[in-house]
Amino acid sequence: MIKTLNRTFIPELGTLRRGKVRDIYEQNDRLILVASDRVSVFDYILEEQIPNKGAILTGISNYWFEQTKDIIENHLIAHPDPSIVVAKKCQPLPIEVIVRGYITGSMWRDYAEGKREKSGVALPEGLEKNQKLEAAILTPSTKAEQGEHDEDISREEILKRGLVSEELWLEIERVALALYARGQELCAKNNLILVDTKYEFGLDQDGKLILIDEIHTPDSSRFWLAGDRGQEELKSPDKEYLRQWFLKQNYSGSGDLPRLPQEVIDEAARRYLDVYSQITGKDFSALEASPLERMLDNLKHSKMIRGGVAVILAGSESDAPFVQKIQAKLEELSVANQVIYGSAHKNTQQVMRTLDLFNQSDEAIVYITVAGRSNALSGVVAANTHWPVIACPPFKDYSDYAVNIHSTLQMPSKVPTLTVIDPANAALATERILRIANRK
Repeated sequence: MIKTLNRTFIPELGTLRRGKVRDIYEQNDRLILVASDRVSVFDYILEEQIPNKGAILTGISNYWFEQTKDIIENHLIAHPDPSIVVAKKCQPLPIEVIVRGYITGSMWRDYAEGKREKSGVALPEGLEKNQKLEAAILTPSTKAEQGEHDEDISREEILKRGLVSEELWLEIERVALALYARGQELCAKNNLILVDTKYEFGLDQDGKLILIDEIHTPDSSRFWLAGDRGQEELKSPDKEYLRQWFLKQNYSGSGDLPRLPQEVIDEAARRYLDVYSQITGKDFSALEASPLERMLDNLKHSKMIRGGVAVILAGSESDAPFVQKIQAKLEELSVANQVIYGSAHKNTQQVMRTLDLFNQSDEAIVYITVAGRSNALSGVVAANTHWPVIACPPFKDYSDYAVNIHSTLQMPSKVPTLTVIDPANAALATERILRIANRK
């Protein structure tokens, strides 16, 4: 059974937000984009994943970034793992730019119902299903929130709403049509037709137009096999196979979501492999190892992560000077760390949310708890996590020390808390635990 990559949580990579099929980590001036094997159909995320899907799409997109960089600069900075892209952080434009060279899919369904306009573009009479258009057209749409549907929008409405300036939109039109022409040209050499596709753009810190997201992948584009031209139903080596399967189950975005049978998953995986080979001219090497283990190893090798995080949980911001002593030693030992303030008594829900989050971490965690007197914080943390907990209690004087140490040492049964008095020693113990955790 090939392992799949469903979701990740790698704290060292930055602040995490999840897209439909990608986990996105935000850093100061860049994004770390992790392509999962999740599948989105009709704007819903399926429970099942397609093996190698994320790595295949990333490889295809990176191929096209290389083939089109003379047309427009893209966001790619580095590629440390088959499923990961390090990208320049840009301000995304609120429009998806769809280029169509044939009348098919939703545009044909609308046309068959009598509609003669798409996103403000007039369509002539007498067109037939899957017919090639005289010239490629742009049919932009708005970007919908997750769970909602994109809406067609015309060039005039884009300018009227002030979504982009007229000068910028003219540049977007020029670039999108040039990208599509390049895609058609290279696909034709490999017996493929690039039917239609979606582009996303952003502006960098200097206001320069940048190609972002992905380009000419089976998830963002429709392809046909050139030898199938002239047939009523064309074989699509892309996500259309899954869409059609759901439609045959009478599902188009509402009602109970059918489960994908294994044979459909296997066929979808094979199609992704085939289209990778056809587009790039290379065979995709199936990734046998656990995608997550491979990813963590590659991130360590590229020095993007160290493989573990010390999470310092302090009961009050008045403990900041004590916390800073721990942090200083952790930095000296090159241990990644995060500080979170929250009282077990006053901010119980916040503390529990923190524990729920870090319990999902894919890299090792060590908690260092800093709390005085009753030290309920250390007990709450140790009782609700599977990660090691080191209690490092602060104290002001001997009487405070006596009460604090007694409460820290006297933890309830099955609440494993290690107690270390000296801040530097707590950091040293954390470094050793994380080093051991990262041994193979």
